[in-house]
Amino acid sequence: PLLNAMVNTASGATWVSIHHGGGVGIGRSIHAGQVTVADGTELSAQKIERVLTNDPGMGVLRHVDAGYDRAGEIAQSRGVHIPMTRA
Repeated sequence: PLLNAMVNTASGATWVSIHHGGGVGIGRSIHAGQVTVADGTELSAQKIERVLTNDPGMGVLRHVDAGYDRAGEIAQSRGVHIPMTRA
């Protein structure tokens, strides 16, 4: 989640939060979230494209790293380079 938050920040998200999981894990779980403003400008369009590409991409990376074969198949079929693999 910390890496997700940093990637969202670098991608141009308007608001990034890092927070505990509330009732999940009795406060021992950390989550990240983002908000990206869509105001019709070219700059916001660029930020939205980056955030909505990189945020779900991090999910694919994390699932590949966790060993889920299907995530690796999806990454390969979509041309997503996974640094910790040779794909």
